[in-house]
Amino acid sequence: MNLLIGRATVDDLAQADALIREAADWLIQKGEPLWGPNETSHEELVRVAREGELVLGRLQDETIACMFLHNEDRLFWPQVALGEAFYIHRLAVKRKYAGRGFAHAMLDWAVQEARAKGRPFLRLDCEPRTKLLALYKSAGYVRIDPAPIQVGEHFVVRHEKRV
Repeated sequence: MNLLIGRATVDDLAQADALIREAADWLIQKGEPLWGPNETSHEELVRVAREGELVLGRLQDETIACMFLHNEDRLFWPQVALGEAFYIHRLAVKRKYAGRGFAHAMLDWAVQEARAKGRPFLRLDCEPRTKLLALYKSAGYVRIDPAPIQVGEHFVVRHEKRV
């Protein structure tokens, strides 16, 4: 099955909201909360969709993956030049599709999007969790921070990939 990936609109908010909440709830149940309430709010999702930064992956009519592909991220990347990268946040795959390569497919789509828009880098940050670090390393991202840095309430490791 081919994953159809593309930028979403405000018409797609219900599917994206359900997917992000499923992922957030699953992590809470595992005792590994990742995203706080302000990071999964409906208002934030509306803003991201209106900015054209919401990306969805679909199998037939089912939304099974999502991510935010931000134009800028001054909070986690304050020292970089504007317009040189896209910034990935909230990458999530429906639990019943986990482990099938769909996260990699979303990341590969982001590479193509960055190339098409003339952005030489993709960047992201993640909490220093073994599975997250392994995912991004396997997708070709280079760890920027040797040790986690604190940004707000989060301790994160930043990664980038030259596209």
